[in-house]
Amino acid sequence: MTRQQILTWIQRNGLFFALVLLVAIFSFASSRFLTLPNVTVILLQNAVIGLIVVPGAMLILCGLVDLSVGSVAVLAAVVFGQAMESGLGLPVSVLFGLGVGMLWGAFNGYLIAINGFSPIIITLGGLAGARGLAEFITQGYTTYGYGPEFAFLGNGKLLGVPVPILLFLLVLAVGLHVWYRAPLGRHMIAIGGAKDTAAELGIPVKLVPFWLYVASGVASALGGLIVASQLDGAAVTIGTGMELEVLTAILLGGVSFTGGRGSLFGVFFGLLFVGVLSNGLIQINVSPYVEQVAIGAALCGAAALDMLYQRLERLQVPIDKEPIEPVAQGAGGGQ
Repeated sequence: MTRQQILTWIQRNGLFFALVLLVAIFSFASSRFLTLPNVTVILLQNAVIGLIVVPGAMLILCGLVDLSVGSVAVLAAVVFGQAMESGLGLPVSVLFGLGVGMLWGAFNGYLIAINGFSPIIITLGGLAGARGLAEFITQGYTTYGYGPEFAFLGNGKLLGVPVPILLFLLVLAVGLHVWYRAPLGRHMIAIGGAKDTAAELGIPVKLVPFWLYVASGVASALGGLIVASQLDGAAVTIGTGMELEVLTAILLGGVSFTGGRGSLFGVFFGLLFVGVLSNGLIQINVSPYVEQVAIGAALCGAAALDMLYQRLERLQVPIDKEPIEPVAQGAGGGQ
């Protein structure tokens, strides 16, 4: 195998084997870990983050980022709660909540993708602005009691599987198709790798990121509604720290923060790795403070590996040159 093939293999499979090793360790340490109820708990605890991770990974693949996802989630939940409180009914209230996410994503996309503003500055502003707007709307009052129909979104089951897990798997399936099968996946890699070259090839380098920001906003809003359904209330604490959880899964999964390289399968394994790590440490009665340190160490390790991959890819491979034999001159050659 060539060096490039070895690097590619490690990037694609290294996290998977690390996840298998982690599962084996926690299974040995706790008999309750590798059971169907606990596996369901792990998936359920990470389903909302998983919904948001898929469009978030696509944005980072394009060399962009959305740091406002948690705040958009709480704003969507609060708007939904206020609509329900006003008597607009469940379908209209849900549309209001999802519409807030769509509009906020379109706003981010217009400023960043269309007009070229800094994604970090704009979405950091959204992180503060959307949550501040949610607090202003509620004035410290939490609406609650949305009824059993809405509770089904976060707590119901279909065919024995919790609805949030099914929604996450549906979004993941669509994301995998787009990433690996659809032309849009190649367009995202091209935009993240060499935007100017992609534009010369006719790739819509503005529209693709714009619609990804819209998708990120809608996914964040849906996540906020799921959490509100689970809590049966639209508290302003919804989505706190969600941005860090999303970025941790994406970067741990091997998507380069500079864009142009990454695997959605890797992101899925990164999400599971964080979920397994958090759940396993709880199972063996480790302090939650140690849990945060462990997740931070894993993220730092992922960043170090990404830098190592980039440096190894830039190394020149020496090529053994065959000696050039002198050409024998003919008897009358040039004399």
